[in-house]
Amino acid sequence: MPEENEISLNSASRDVLTKRQRQMRVECYSLWRDDLYVNNELASAAASYASCSGQPRAQTTRWPWDSQTFKPSTDHRRDLVKAGALILAEIERLDRSSLIQHWPVRRDENGMLLHPNMPDFDEGDDEKCRAWVAELGLTVMMVSLGFAAEEIADRYFEAGDPDCSYWDPEQPHGEGWFCLSIHDTEDGPVC
Repeated sequence: MPEENEISLNSASRDVLTKRQRQMRVECYSLWRDDLYVNNELASAAASYASCSGQPRAQTTRWPWDSQTFKPSTDHRRDLVKAGALILAEIERLDRSSLIQHWPVRRDENGMLLHPNMPDFDEGDDEKCRAWVAELGLTVMMVSLGFAAEEIADRYFEAGDPDCSYWDPEQPHGEGWFCLSIHDTEDGPVC
């Protein structure tokens, strides 16, 4: 018997979760790709499978993509599991959409930047900043001008000028990275 706070999943819940995981691992539907469907496509696809479940020849105008990709089966339950996984994908997308997102980089006259949805942490607010990053589920990487090409680093540190607008911080490899801030520290600018 499950503990009072323990959630026990029935076979329907497990099958929807398994289908959702399969969509991402096997069918290569990434969260990044799901986040592009901002016009209710995932919910419309779920509604299509739900309303046409068990009817392999059914057609619908709700299907948001190429009609060749809509494949209801004779298995009513299987189609409802697909619908459930698509609804789960849409709910996950909505939950992520409230998080901080990419914003065009607009640096000030000294080359500094603060993402408009990022709190303006004071020096010494390390714990608050870490808690904010953890709450949003972000992966953060810091790049320092001090480790930039020698001529760039020398230009900043020898000039004694707060301008670092000529510095183009190196972006990490992979998708989904965006700039939260470029700000000055005791050791020079960091991104």
